[in-house]
Amino acid sequence: MKNLVARVLTSLLLGVLLLGSGAQAQQPQRVIKANIPFDFVVGTRIFPAGRYSLVRIEPSLLELRDSDGHVLANVLTQSVLTLSSPASPKLRFEAEGGRHVLTQVWQENESIGQQIPQSKSGTRAVRKGSGHVQTAEVDNAR
Repeated sequence: MKNLVARVLTSLLLGVLLLGSGAQAQQPQRVIKANIPFDFVVGTRIFPAGRYSLVRIEPSLLELRDSDGHVLANVLTQSVLTLSSPASPKLRFEAEGGRHVLTQVWQENESIGQQIPQSKSGTRAVRKGSGHVQTAEVDNAR
């Protein structure tokens, strides 16, 4: 009898785990297409001005893609909260002396955004700067 109960519980647990992972895999990827008019930094890499896509793969993972869809960088993010959800997607850059660092990504109508952690040296450089915040033109396509 114990053996039968153990098998049933194991089967139920496996079923729940499989359904849970399948549901997460079916979440649609969120895409922000942007024309970024200046060179910018993501993590430790510098990218030239141009058309890019930011794709949310998971709640804490972004992919930066070029205009041909090639993956240029994977970025781990942290959640950040706002009281007013943006009506359109937004990319936030902190600027310091001509250097633009991508710091936040906001999806349309979502109050939880993605913040890109900066290296200690990058954080110090941004804090010493003017605190100028810049956004890029974002297409409303997903």
